[in-house]
Amino acid sequence: MKTIDTGVLVHSDGHPVSYEVRNGWSPDTCAECDRVWGAYTVEFFHFIAHHGFSGDELAKVLLSMQTEDSHWDWSTKASLLNSEGYEWFYLVADGKPQGVCVIYHPKESVLSKANIFYVDFLAVAPWNRDCSIRKRQLKGVGTALLRAALRYSVSHLKLSAGFSLLSLPQAAMYYKKLKMVNLKEHDDGLLAYFELPADVATELMGVA
Repeated sequence: MKTIDTGVLVHSDGHPVSYEVRNGWSPDTCAECDRVWGAYTVEFFHFIAHHGFSGDELAKVLLSMQTEDSHWDWSTKASLLNSEGYEWFYLVADGKPQGVCVIYHPKESVLSKANIFYVDFLAVAPWNRDCSIRKRQLKGVGTALLRAALRYSVSHLKLSAGFSLLSLPQAAMYYKKLKMVNLKEHDDGLLAYFELPADVATELMGVA
């Protein structure tokens, strides 16, 4: 893997945390995501189970946890998505993976017909997600990953600025905040099709 971007995020307790975004196929990092993220999720579910929430309280906590992608097996994805056209990006901070993004390219833009990339998978570590009973540790992991992927796709893959994806229902609000456009005619069942316009992508990349 190679480091393609660096930056600083702010921890929920206020202290800055340096990060780097690495690009490359790394089954070892994927296995670490499965191991570390999975252990945290199990521990957190044990905490919830022993906290004594009422039925309605428990339902609200579980709904707020954003667990739609908790079944994703990153080691399996690494074995399947290791061919031409796929690029892997990992955000690493505090010595562990904080988020993963897998893209496929080229993908024709619905908005402009230019060649952009498609986000196959984007996820952040479970401790970097808000829920109703605890704050996320690092905010902005997903956006930092998408920014790095955009910069890399334009500078190295020679794609146009922009990307598309099918969003899980719980993630749709996040993509709307990124100013992505929902093109409903391209939705796939419960998965909403979003695309980032070129001008917004350029802004996200930090390019004047």
